[in-house]
Amino acid sequence: MKVITTREMRNDAKTFFDLAEKESVAVKRGRNKYVNLVVTDSPDKKFITDDWVNGFFKIPAEYRVNPFDVSPSGDLFWADKRNVEHIDKAIQEAKDGKVISMKPGQNTKDFLAELCTE
Repeated sequence: MKVITTREMRNDAKTFFDLAEKESVAVKRGRNKYVNLVVTDSPDKKFITDDWVNGFFKIPAEYRVNPFDVSPSGDLFWADKRNVEHIDKAIQEAKDGKVISMKPGQNTKDFLAELCTE
């Protein structure tokens, strides 16, 4: 992997775009920010990291789903079918009126006390 500065990128962009077709190139911005140059044949392709892949495979196979179907970012929370089902159930309960909510102007302490008496 080649890490370059924004100044180097500005001064010789063509060289680094060409290099990105052969190897990984990252442009360092500030202290801890990097912009990775990725060459693709489509602007709609999604790119994932090794950490993302490892996290995905930590989810048991029977619960894995494509998180990009739910979230444009591909957040791993949505890759676990159990999480998706939990959210779907909560949404349905809210639609069915099975959700208890705070009344306007009610403070948290009174709300919790009311929950404990029910």
